[in-house]
Amino acid sequence: MIRRDCFINKIRELKYSYKSQLRTQLWKKKGSTKRMFVPLANLLEDDYVIGALRQADVLEPEIRSFLASAKS
Repeated sequence: MIRRDCFINKIRELKYSYKSQLRTQLWKKKGSTKRMFVPLANLLEDDYVIGALRQADVLEPEIRSFLASAKS
């Protein structure tokens, strides 16, 4: 499980910015049409985080590095 605030910091590094919130938060990448929906839960499943970062075009070594640092 990954803490939500760690994941939010990571997607901010990828130039995503907060747009709105209903049942999830909507984040949009600056200068792009890419969007990411982030659940409101405090802990996020590893599979969700991996999938979301893959869709954001993050390379596998960087994803593994992020997961390792977020869990420690």
